[in-house]
Amino acid sequence: MNMKNVIKMLVVAGLMSAGVAQAAVPADVNAAPGVLFVNWHTSAAVAGNANPMLEVRDESGDVVASVHANLMGTQQVQIPSRTQGRLTLSLGDQSSDYRIPFGIGSGNPR
Repeated sequence: MNMKNVIKMLVVAGLMSAGVAQAAVPADVNAAPGVLFVNWHTSAAVAGNANPMLEVRDESGDVVASVHANLMGTQQVQIPSRTQGRLTLSLGDQSSDYRIPFGIGSGNPR
């Protein structure tokens, strides 16, 4: 896949993603197939501890991803490519819900 197609895919995914995660976790979240883009707020690095874990859970409560949070800039979190529906992001005692539209993670074969 060349860079032009990757950019197009990210633009389309950005247009299809609905909103950003709500308060609690100090970040804005967008989704593309197989990845969450976590854009950390500047307040995250100031208020956060040294090496927190960011956990992503699906609607049934299963852990989809667990990574060390960067707390600065934009972080990519790998998730299963067909993930869809409501996800819960947890960072320490903070948590936020994010909904992946069904168009991104639809179960349609490629």
